[in-house]
Amino acid sequence: MAIQITSRQLFIDGEWREPVLKKWIPVINPATEEIVGDIPAATAEDVEIAVDAARRAFSWNEGKYWASTSGPFRAKFLHAISSMILERKSELAKLEVVDTGKPLDEAASDMDGVASCFKYYAELAEALDAKQKAPVSIPVQSFKTYDLKEPIGVVALITPWNYPLLMAAWKIAPALAAGCTAILKPSELASV
Repeated sequence: MAIQITSRQLFIDGEWREPVLKKWIPVINPATEEIVGDIPAATAEDVEIAVDAARRAFSWNEGKYWASTSGPFRAKFLHAISSMILERKSELAKLEVVDTGKPLDEAASDMDGVASCFKYYAELAEALDAKQKAPVSIPVQSFKTYDLKEPIGVVALITPWNYPLLMAAWKIAPALAAGCTAILKPSELASV
């Protein structure tokens, strides 16, 4: 499978950016040991920029707070991601093969799992608003206690090399469904 990876950039604040120090890491196809492209070598400065952007997105985005949007609103995005994953399944599976060295049929199966994960959390998000505030039974009758479910803010997510897109989905989908924003740090060994 002769795929060349075009140079990647960091996706921060809704746009593609070069890393601050303009350094890159080669992407090596583990099956052939060929360099097939490169990825940005993000540094602490890049992380700061990303965290600041995620904080802004959490608290203010196009006139709305992401954290205060409804579960059904967030679910629309998660359903769209699921659909796009399935639309690009073949392309994504091939990239996963070049990135990780796994067999194509396994990578294709992983893409089904990625789409299913986003769909699952979209469905949970659709029902989330009704469960935001739930009474908690306690033995003292004169007190009322509630369990309030709300987003916590920016979450930092780190994924390993062996199931890069699937494990990213396992982390990103629930964070977005809950109303959090996220910073994803994939493995430098498999981050395409």
